[in-house]
Amino acid sequence: MPPSDSDGSLRPITFIVLGLLVTAGPQTSYELRRNVELSVAFFWQVPRSQLYAEPQRLVTLGLVSATQEETGRRRRTFAVTDAGREELVRWLGEPAEASQHRDPAMLKLFFMDAAPELIEPLARRRVEELSGTLRFLEQPGLGGVQPSHLRVLTWGRATVRANLAFWRSVLDDLGGER
Repeated sequence: MPPSDSDGSLRPITFIVLGLLVTAGPQTSYELRRNVELSVAFFWQVPRSQLYAEPQRLVTLGLVSATQEETGRRRRTFAVTDAGREELVRWLGEPAEASQHRDPAMLKLFFMDAAPELIEPLARRRVEELSGTLRFLEQPGLGGVQPSHLRVLTWGRATVRANLAFWRSVLDDLGGER
């Protein structure tokens, strides 16, 4: 019997690994980590340790296969199995859970009336961080050629632009408060 979400064995990290192996082909754990950093990490945080442990766990579940180099660094390359592809497709067909948004800077801003002098430094840092993220996301050729990847990239750019506009408006508002 294939594993299911109800028995707790399949988690978001499972589907991130399966999805990357299906869309980008066989990869080592290092390549998976790098691909996550360049893609889903902008909207779904994944601890690095999980990206090294999860592929091996999926091998034991029969959702992923592994081959190891005979010499050299003896790297393991993971590939999705038919069962893994079926599990990914099953998950893709399920309704998505309600989204959750956690923004530590926004949480700080919410309580900033306790220390209003810290609003400007917080907003400046966020403008700087978001400007850097937007520069990265606007690089030519980013996102590859897969339509769904490009759609999510479009969403990411729009989200970062909106957040950047918000934090710039915070700085503008502060200009009138002085």
